[in-house]
Amino acid sequence: MHPQLVQAIQALGLVDGVVCLHSSLKSFGRLDGGAGTLIRAFLDLGCTLVVPAFTYACALPPPPGRDIRQNGWAAAPGGFDPQDFVPYDQNSAMVSREDMGAIPARLLQMDGRARGIHPLNSFAALGPLAHELVAAQTLLDVYGPLKALAAHPRAWLVLAGVDLTKATPIHLAEELSGRRLFRRWAGTVDGRIQEVAVGSCSEGFNRLAPSVQSIETRMTVGKSEWRVYPFGAFIDAATGAIVQDQNITHCDYPDCVRCNDAVRGGPLP
Repeated sequence: MHPQLVQAIQALGLVDGVVCLHSSLKSFGRLDGGAGTLIRAFLDLGCTLVVPAFTYACALPPPPGRDIRQNGWAAAPGGFDPQDFVPYDQNSAMVSREDMGAIPARLLQMDGRARGIHPLNSFAALGPLAHELVAAQTLLDVYGPLKALAAHPRAWLVLAGVDLTKATPIHLAEELSGRRLFRRWAGTVDGRIQEVAVGSCSEGFNRLAPSVQSIETRMTVGKSEWRVYPFGAFIDAATGAIVQDQNITHCDYPDCVRCNDAVRGGPLP
């Protein structure tokens, strides 16, 4: 194991815990063994590692007649290009690599990993509680695994070289604040078209930094700046901040359809 990674995981009290990791491998500078070294350091210290493993290429346009008001939907210029579509395969290592990064991509290739059924926003996990946590996800309860983490007494959110705009758990806080999740559609390898729930725009999430600062621990690991939060407390703090001010998550673009519809409460029945 990489000694500096081991020391950091121990010093932060993460040993034998459940870690929801959002990360940038590049933030470490040179890390011998790359993403696999980081993953193994957590696993060898008894952790269950949970990462987002989203697959945006599996998205399909809304089916005819399924026009939902206030659904954060803005059709892309030129419409949907079927050549860009890839059906979701839960058993594969497919992932939106540019958005998710090297660490989820590597974890998906490792023996024993578990992966959710959601064709757009799956979570992948490895470690003692991996299958139990991932099984909590359904098509419409996309953040089921994160709800399970929030209830776990030793669960942590680790942002390694990334900021709050990459923190998927804030989408759970949005849901818990009373917002309805957006609906999207995706295709799977068995030919089904599935309606699924997804979160909103995350570009404004750094505005929540003051609300979670009191529970934040920072540490520099190699060249990577880590921000670590007790998971349940993080969800509670972010949820409370959104309840108090729905506009707090809005990005800097006033006409952002997803932000505007999320702030209004999400899709209308």
